[in-house]
Amino acid sequence: MCGRFALNASAQDLEEHFQVNVPDVYIKRFNIAPGSPLLAINATGLTFFSWGLVPAWMRELKPGRQMINARAETITEKPSFKNAFKRRRCLIPASGFYEWQKSATGKQPYYCYLDQPLFSFAAIWELWQDGMGNELQSCAILTSEAIGKMTQIHHRMPIVIRPENYADWLDHSSEQTDKALDCLALMDADFDFHAVTSQVNNAANDSEKLVERMGII
Repeated sequence: MCGRFALNASAQDLEEHFQVNVPDVYIKRFNIAPGSPLLAINATGLTFFSWGLVPAWMRELKPGRQMINARAETITEKPSFKNAFKRRRCLIPASGFYEWQKSATGKQPYYCYLDQPLFSFAAIWELWQDGMGNELQSCAILTSEAIGKMTQIHHRMPIVIRPENYADWLDHSSEQTDKALDCLALMDADFDFHAVTSQVNNAANDSEKLVERMGII
């Protein structure tokens, strides 16, 4: 799964990678947590979503009930996700994410990353509206069974979309999802990881120190 992640790429790197204009309010973040706003790319360009998908059919918001992840294996079947997968796919820029493993002293956090400073999670988004017309745009990150080194610390991992497949992933010109499913099937990201400070457990902490390697005694 993916419950925390970091985006520490520069605004220039984001603009060059996605061919978008990044607003001045953008800042690097090292501990993005569920419920917080995050930067995303959808079919119309750069936008911001709340992390934790709220289905359009939900009558009211229920704190703590938002869905931050969606299993790729059942994405075309689950009522909460299937319509968003057909019509509202997006990319979530990231530099790495965190995973936890049980240890003798509790849970040890690890920072997971690729040999590149910027990549994109596969994600879906939804537009929810209450009876007063207030709107909320929210999203969920797609996950799959872990592969490669990630299997050493967790059985699930977020799916990464290759840059050459961005257009197919974002294309909603047809309700056919074959190309989008092909993008998921190409997932071959082999994440490295290292142990980090337990300060990442507190979502209020957000600094570069959170991603630094630490030794395990």
